[in-house]
Amino acid sequence: MSTNDAATAARPTYGNWAQQKSPGVMGAGFVATVVLLGGLVFSMGVFIFLQSFPTMLVMLAVTGVAFGLLGTPAGPWLVRRIGFAQVRNRGEHQWRSGVFSRNAPVAEAAAGTTGVMRLPGTLGRTNLLEKTDPFGSSFAVIKNPLARGLYTIVARCVADGPGLQDQERIDGWVAGWSQVLSHLGQDPGLVGVKAICDTAPDPGGRLSTMVGSMMDPGAPQLARDVMDACVAGYPSASSENVTYIELTYRGRLLNRRNDETAILSELARRVPQLVSRLGAAGGGAVSMVTAAALPQIVYTAYDPAAQPWIEQAEAAGHPQVLEWGEAGPVAYQETWDRLTHDSGISVTWELSQAPRSVITEMGLSHLIAPHRDFTRKRVALLYRPMTPDRAVTSSERDANAAIFLSSQSKKRTTAQAKLRMQATDRSRLEVATGATLTPFSILITGTVTDVEDLDQAVATMESNAGAASMRIRRAWGSQAAAFATTLPAGVVPWEHTVIPTRIREYL
Repeated sequence: MSTNDAATAARPTYGNWAQQKSPGVMGAGFVATVVLLGGLVFSMGVFIFLQSFPTMLVMLAVTGVAFGLLGTPAGPWLVRRIGFAQVRNRGEHQWRSGVFSRNAPVAEAAAGTTGVMRLPGTLGRTNLLEKTDPFGSSFAVIKNPLARGLYTIVARCVADGPGLQDQERIDGWVAGWSQVLSHLGQDPGLVGVKAICDTAPDPGGRLSTMVGSMMDPGAPQLARDVMDACVAGYPSASSENVTYIELTYRGRLLNRRNDETAILSELARRVPQLVSRLGAAGGGAVSMVTAAALPQIVYTAYDPAAQPWIEQAEAAGHPQVLEWGEAGPVAYQETWDRLTHDSGISVTWELSQAPRSVITEMGLSHLIAPHRDFTRKRVALLYRPMTPDRAVTSSERDANAAIFLSSQSKKRTTAQAKLRMQATDRSRLEVATGATLTPFSILITGTVTDVEDLDQAVATMESNAGAASMRIRRAWGSQAAAFATTLPAGVVPWEHTVIPTRIREYL
């Protein structure tokens, strides 16, 4: 084996993903199995005691329908259709704001602010607070009073990237991020974590604006000509590539009395340690997002055409100051497969199946890198850290479910079932020896400014996902909520569902 082959063979790979499934007959979940068996027993009881054959047939039909809704893909599809129809009937699929909008006085009364561009949907009642850490640096705190008091802090990372880096250093960054997730799993009060990679290619004026603002008027003409030639030759050399780390805490777990002052003080105490760990995990220049910067981030996501003039104003020394009540869109229209908002059209995908093979640390590079087919793109990795005791219970349940599902077929065990058994058994052993189990998902939002470019952007995104050996599908019927989830604005999806999480684990 040559030296290059040895180096390639020693390169770490990552995988061993397993989708959480509850055990049940015919691949259905535990709840669907209970409904099926209970319906059969009840139908037989009706026939035995009432001697009514038609009644038994009706009960069997009801049982079959209930099992189909709970144990087959028809159930989630029907729920999405009914939910989207209800949203349309209530008029919640569209949003209009501004001085002349009827939503303006409602938003002001609900939030207690004077802003008339309030954020729509699940973000409508959030408030933006500000706190100072022990070192005197201020940071923003998003308060969501609807979900039993959630508080979100956001860190901004401008990483160096893997280019021209040694493999050992890259492996150290990956290990550092693993340690970050491991420590967060033991952080009391933590509800969810998001890592949002926000990328946008240079529209053509960012580099020239930056160079023009830094150029000395008294510089020699030769130097000025060289800089102008560089700007003309490399208009796309500058691109925005920022990662936001969002942490959401439950207020009552940080302070039993749910005292806001005490909660903010507790968050301030944790900020320096978070910044230090993110820096060790390859975060590069890590800083907390301030209350002045966060509204601008959300505003440009809803109105991507405003990004150039905001950058030009900042380069000219006239930064635009936005309040949280002015960060929302003027209008948006949600349809079954897309979201039209201000100057952009966005499509959001959700992870359907994790990569079916092992990947390297560059497995998601095609998804994260800026691309000319998108005006803006966000890849949000959603993590739900588990406590050590819950991780042990969950890993054991996943292993038992894999064994049960593999024994359902009378034929030989399929290769996919064997791989699932191996993955869950390995996870069980690793958790027992001190590893951390962290459920995760991925949401991807691609934004364009021209509807004619949408088909090409969709094809590019799905092709990039295929290169990562993962399956994604559109967030049909919930584009607005999925779009808001990919923003660093404190939306935790599992905190806004009707069915509790513990029940959903058995579906």
